[in-house]
Amino acid sequence: MEKQTYEEIHDCLIKPRINPQRRKDKVYIGCGAGFGGDRPMAAKKLLNRVKELNYIVLECLAERTLAERYQAMASGGDGYDSNISEWMSLLLPLAVDRGTCIITNMGAMDPVSAREKVLEVASSLGIRLSVAVAHEVFVNESGSGSLPEKLVNMEGGVSTYLGAAPIVACLERYQPNVLITSRVADAALFLAPMVYELGWNWDDLELLAQGSLAGHLLECGCQLTGGYFMHPADKNRNLSFPNLLDLSLPYAEISSSGEICVMKAEGSGGILNFGTCAEQLLYEVGDPSAYITPDVVVDFRGVTFQPLSRSKVLCIGAKPSAHPVPDKLLQLIPKHRGWKGWGEISYGGYECVKRAKAAELLVRSWMEEAFPGVSSCVLSYIIGLDSLKATSIGNHLSSWRASEDIRLRMDGLFQEKKHAQQLAKEFTALYTNGPAGGGGISTGVKKEIFLEKQLSRTCFLADRGKANRSQ
Repeated sequence: MEKQTYEEIHDCLIKPRINPQRRKDKVYIGCGAGFGGDRPMAAKKLLNRVKELNYIVLECLAERTLAERYQAMASGGDGYDSNISEWMSLLLPLAVDRGTCIITNMGAMDPVSAREKVLEVASSLGIRLSVAVAHEVFVNESGSGSLPEKLVNMEGGVSTYLGAAPIVACLERYQPNVLITSRVADAALFLAPMVYELGWNWDDLELLAQGSLAGHLLECGCQLTGGYFMHPADKNRNLSFPNLLDLSLPYAEISSSGEICVMKAEGSGGILNFGTCAEQLLYEVGDPSAYITPDVVVDFRGVTFQPLSRSKVLCIGAKPSAHPVPDKLLQLIPKHRGWKGWGEISYGGYECVKRAKAAELLVRSWMEEAFPGVSSCVLSYIIGLDSLKATSIGNHLSSWRASEDIRLRMDGLFQEKKHAQQLAKEFTALYTNGPAGGGGISTGVKKEIFLEKQLSRTCFLADRGKANRSQ
């Protein structure tokens, strides 16, 4: 296969689109994944059931998974989502055949290498396609930038929440079959194809607000269509198991005028109604009058949902806020927080809680023998008794005796790796040195990375297109 590559670099200032073309009156955008652990088979079902989809978005990157990818890349592993081969092997044949563009943030810390992996999968399947990448790059103090073959977002793993503009630029330049990004605001992954296809501009704030509403509703996948919603104690949420098993991922129909309908596949299970839409609307929203995205600050207070059928809901009322254009972008900076060690063990039957408590005291005492003072860095709780910490049970023996199947969990966060390793070792020693009847021990040690947040006015972006062509 012959490969052709194109690349550009520019700053992240949003510039008005010059005579944007309206390519469609309506665009259909589906959500194929709402987080990194979502189900590829569910995305394939959506593609099979909804033939009019123009785009399918795989939203697989959270701040937690971004930190994990940074840590993996720093250790010589993949900086992109290592599941991308599985997803593309399953979805590419149908998506390319249908002309459905896949947009995904699975590029994480190394979207360029993710592109190479997608091209490799496509070649193995005998599929001709083009793959574009929109991502952040480091630019030196002189203002010049370079695009080496292997590139991380920025120095030290710093990444910025990008908006829809770099994705729109890629769609305009390359019309790719697959578009891979680094860290992009979730709603912007969905907003970009609306802007591109419907001829919107960056000062069409009313349209951008409605489009961002659609993106926010879609971004968590099946949470909009009955996932994470079923509860037997509520008659309005008590879905049957077959109904829950046949959940449909959501998709949306967006018109050039900004009218939005969110939908699930006809005849599918789950539920799509006012309740599921309202629950997702409020998800991760601090101030509903000012939901901040890189593209527009949205006021959700006037949003209403009008069910049109069992599978379709009209969504109206999103407006730009009083200060609708953000002046800074959110950046994430990886920081080393220490070393985490943990252990778990199960106890069952008579006085199992007392045995778990004894095991905890033993591990703490052994830790103090080895490294005095470090046991204060350890948190303990008993799964099945007090792990959710909803109430304090103290020494209420009635609660203890009612528990017949529990699991002790101990977590420690230490400055030194040897302390975390010691916790894992001492926990394992419970097998022959602890109370009777313990089993199923699991332990672990890992470097703990967290993402510090700061606001920035500037960043630089690269977009690249590469196609494989038959010789």
